[in-house]
Amino acid sequence: MRVAVILAMTVGCAACAGTSTAPSSVSAGTSMDLAGTWGGTIASSNNSTEQVTLRLTQSGSDVRGTWASTSVSWSGQVTATLNGSTVDGQITFVGGVSNGTVCNGSASVTGTANDAVMTLTSAAGVVGAACPAPLPVGITIDVRRQ
Repeated sequence: MRVAVILAMTVGCAACAGTSTAPSSVSAGTSMDLAGTWGGTIASSNNSTEQVTLRLTQSGSDVRGTWASTSVSWSGQVTATLNGSTVDGQITFVGGVSNGTVCNGSASVTGTANDAVMTLTSAAGVVGAACPAPLPVGITIDVRRQ
């Protein structure tokens, strides 16, 4: 009987002794607010880097707004979802070219954001109808809160 009690205590203590694990981090959810004005650059692998401004609103995890280049005739809409610090969404693209043609398209974007900076990328870039000028591909949008 004594051996059984000692064995039971040893097994019980061993089960309790493992390493303690801290709770995993809780998702930040949508506590971050991306609403406001953001300024920076939009770069693509087939066009020059241009200045850009984003004006965003946010309701829960839904982020919406507009973007416009301040150095060329590019602009569009932004629709995205914020999950923690991850941003996934789409931008529309409207761009004028020198012959007066207006080119349209859209790009799926993904990236990260914090209270001060946001980076969005799209490897495929803007997909749209034929355009006399190259639609941006390999897009990177780097902006800072203004």
